[in-house]
Amino acid sequence: MYSNFENLSEDKKRTILEACIHEFAEKGYENSSTNTIVKEAGISKGILFHYFKNKKGLFLYVVDYCIRTIVEEYNKYPLVETGDIFQRLSELSVIKLKLTHANLEMSKMLMGAIGNSPEDIRSEVESRYSELSSEYMPAIFQKVDYSKFRSGVNPLKAIEILMLFLEALGDKYIKNYQGKEQDLLQNYDKLTEEYNEYMEILKHGMYSS
Repeated sequence: MYSNFENLSEDKKRTILEACIHEFAEKGYENSSTNTIVKEAGISKGILFHYFKNKKGLFLYVVDYCIRTIVEEYNKYPLVETGDIFQRLSELSVIKLKLTHANLEMSKMLMGAIGNSPEDIRSEVESRYSELSSEYMPAIFQKVDYSKFRSGVNPLKAIEILMLFLEALGDKYIKNYQGKEQDLLQNYDKLTEEYNEYMEILKHGMYSS
């Protein structure tokens, strides 16, 4: 579908993608300008739309690129061997913050795509995140020690509650830090303390003593 763009040299592709990511990260989908993008990338608008049918196609391509890049970075972090699901989730939260710091503009664009895009765009981005989740979720649950859960607690339902909570917490942070992604990093200690407090409450209700 995007073969004309894919056939470009890596340097040319990178120049165009960096211009797109910067514009979308700073202004979001609706307020971004393809005129600005082509000026920064040093190409004509006709060429841009030769590579991508329209602005929506361009935006979703860049979203996919950002997601793929972050997943590749995520896969560079080996997970510690543990049967404790809470320890594993804490480990993942640290990795996620490191990736946000290392890919600030990409993270900013993706947060905006989820939190501040038209409904049709947002639904497609969420679909792409679902595909991402299906890729890395199995690793999270490898060798979980279900014996840690207290009697009467269904481990699978408990883990489902954990994932629903983390999704809601992520939505909260996206809403609170939309356009202020740098503050997210500066408030790392505060957010970590808040996260650990939530996890301790959930752990107390799910694990045996």
